[in-house]
Amino acid sequence: MTISPELPKVLVIDDEMGPRESLRMLLKPNYQVHTAENVETGIKLLKEKQPDAVITDIRMPGTSGIEGLRKIREIDPHVAVIMLTGFGALETAQEALRLGANDYISKPFDATEMRDVVHRNVERTRVHRTGETAASEIRELNGRLLKELAQKERLASLGQASAEFVHDLGNPLTIVWGYVQLLAKKLEQSDAGQTPQGVTSSKELNIIEQNVRLCRELLTMWQSYGSVEAAPHKSISVSAIVNEVFKGTEPMAVQAGVTLTSDNCNDECTVQGDEVQVKRAIQNVLINAIQAAAETKGTVKVSCTRKDFYVDARVEDTGPGMTEAQIPKIFEPYFTTKQAKSGTGLGLYITKKVVEDHNGSIKVDSTPKVGTTFTIRLPLLNN
Repeated sequence: MTISPELPKVLVIDDEMGPRESLRMLLKPNYQVHTAENVETGIKLLKEKQPDAVITDIRMPGTSGIEGLRKIREIDPHVAVIMLTGFGALETAQEALRLGANDYISKPFDATEMRDVVHRNVERTRVHRTGETAASEIRELNGRLLKELAQKERLASLGQASAEFVHDLGNPLTIVWGYVQLLAKKLEQSDAGQTPQGVTSSKELNIIEQNVRLCRELLTMWQSYGSVEAAPHKSISVSAIVNEVFKGTEPMAVQAGVTLTSDNCNDECTVQGDEVQVKRAIQNVLINAIQAAAETKGTVKVSCTRKDFYVDARVEDTGPGMTEAQIPKIFEPYFTTKQAKSGTGLGLYITKKVVEDHNGSIKVDSTPKVGTTFTIRLPLLNN
């Protein structure tokens, strides 16, 4: 007769053939029964068959049932172990319970009682194993989910960083392109025998060089994105940065038909910060203002005002302005008022993040059909 592999398994360890065979005959209709005449053989069968319950005699020559129990528990902490006790071994059976046995039954055993005890303990083992399997699967699933989430968060962060990097490079490259066009026009005038107007070629080339250098600095900054150590802050002049960004955007304003003016940007206004970061923040606001004022062929005014404890860099434009509903959203990533135009919706988001990283604040005042004013406030360096 072939025993169904789905039947629970019971391991019987007893040095006496009589009780060992009696248990095998009693249990074989409902269980796969494996027998061993000593603990050593029983341990081998335990590892090989992985039974759902073990029935072991307490007193055996050589390795005792108590020592066998310790070994069983080292191998399988959840399998149910039923101790068989002879007369006078009650205290030993109680000790076995303290050591991790699940039940004990006296010799000679009652057949009905033995079936009940085995059934109860097999079910106990299966419940334990099912719980352990479920817990293991949950831990594995949780680990996989956490790993995937960390990977997705990393990819999302890199995606966000990539979008910001592309945006940041766009500003200085726009300035470079404006100056290249200006120089090309001057070369055409020179070839036609006309006198070039405006700034000298050496000054224009210097501004191009400055913005190409800014692109390199931005690339270096983004290559270190996510590193543990951020670039150390140092003493920087906000007014000098404002003046540099102002000069760099002049050709863009001219081509857009915007009147660009600067006021009160001569004071040093020293703060503790990262020059590249502050430059990208101010550049974002100024380029946005020029693009807004271009719609009305209006004006943009840049100023830098020193107060007792802080400096205000202000950018005012006479563009179309914004509605009250738009203003709370302008610092959100990917929100743009430029609609189908060239806007990515990242400039002001980046600016706000940079300003806050420098313990500063950014304020916006806007009126539809009148214009918009941005104020970047940064704490002055203590002298």
